[in-house]
Amino acid sequence: MANKSLGRGLSAFLQTELDMDSSPASNSGVVKISLDKIKVNPYQPRQFFDDEQLQSLAASIRRKGVFQPILVQKLADGAYQLVAGERRMRASQIAGLTEIPAIITNFSKEEQLEIAILENVQRENLNPIEEAEGYKRLLDEFNHTQEQLSEIIGKSRSHISNVMRLLNLPDDVKQMIKEGKLSFGHARALVTSDDASAVAQKVLDDSLNVRDTEKLVKRRKNPQSDARDSEKKRDASLYESSTHADPEVLNISHQIEQLSGLKTNIKLKGNSSGIIELSFENFSQLDKFIQKINY
Repeated sequence: MANKSLGRGLSAFLQTELDMDSSPASNSGVVKISLDKIKVNPYQPRQFFDDEQLQSLAASIRRKGVFQPILVQKLADGAYQLVAGERRMRASQIAGLTEIPAIITNFSKEEQLEIAILENVQRENLNPIEEAEGYKRLLDEFNHTQEQLSEIIGKSRSHISNVMRLLNLPDDVKQMIKEGKLSFGHARALVTSDDASAVAQKVLDDSLNVRDTEKLVKRRKNPQSDARDSEKKRDASLYESSTHADPEVLNISHQIEQLSGLKTNIKLKGNSSGIIELSFENFSQLDKFIQKINY
């Protein structure tokens, strides 16, 4: 059974760890560990590491060193398993370092996964698919409920639910999201599509924004509705509103307003037909109009 209070403690611990970047690593409990003795975290939800960002971080490490210690756990064979800080470890390797400052911890598998997710989510470094897969592991492997997960991650249940829905997308679309070609907004729209792969490719080919993507998905799901909307717009364009009509039409509109007590708008179609629109602000006004026409 999952420990309901676990997340808050981890969150507080991780926040302390996140704040350790104000000065070079000289904190109590920090040790230097050889990079070749560190094994990657098998619970790391993050799968994509941007090479340009790693190179930039490596350049900073060459100049100033590693300011923020990584978290590791000692293994039985004398090696260490990374708990948090894989970007720093990778960048340190690129920078040519042989050692890295670390804090040795003792966490369960559940805690390791929670910390790995928290570290990335709090920094907003995970792409939506990695975030969804991390949430799914916490739910499946450690029997968390979405309510518990919401407390642990610090995200709303609706956000968690919306993110996890992305896992229903085809693999090729999920890969586009991982590579940053599609945003979370695009992805949410594509979840409701019957042919997400084709729509996603159309989004990329035409550089559609989220709003246009939503409209595209709607049109493909209900082409008849889209045709009706177009027809209504086309018909509406054939009419000239009395707000732009000649003085005679405006005079007729004002007379109808005086008789009906309702705001009136006349729309002409050609020279011999049109539409008269009467607008009421409340039911009392409508009742008075009905009383007038009944006499």
